[in-house]
Amino acid sequence: RNPGQSKPLSDKIASFAMGDDEIAPPFQYLDLGILAYTGSGSALAQVQIAPGGGLPGDNENWDPVRLQIKGKLGFGLWRSIYLLKMTSPKNAVLVALDWIKVKLFGRDISIL
Repeated sequence: RNPGQSKPLSDKIASFAMGDDEIAPPFQYLDLGILAYTGSGSALAQVQIAPGGGLPGDNENWDPVRLQIKGKLGFGLWRSIYLLKMTSPKNAVLVALDWIKVKLFGRDISIL
């Protein structure tokens, strides 16, 4: 085995089973917030705006600063993030145009 080459998979599994080594680093979850559309042009948002005290893995001391928004402002934030998370600019434009069309002309209920 060359110095730059990693251990074979069988060696990794054996060392993990014996408790000598970790195969992968421990999983860490980063909560970016919550968005919920509640209907009639209203939404709820809870967004983390600053890290809290302690470390994210320390559940007892980890207390991030969160901003809570509801109503029309929450709906605007929900739509903005929805468009930003689109995978292609074309889809984002098409969705935004559809939202404008619905606002101007209402829903098309003739298509089943």
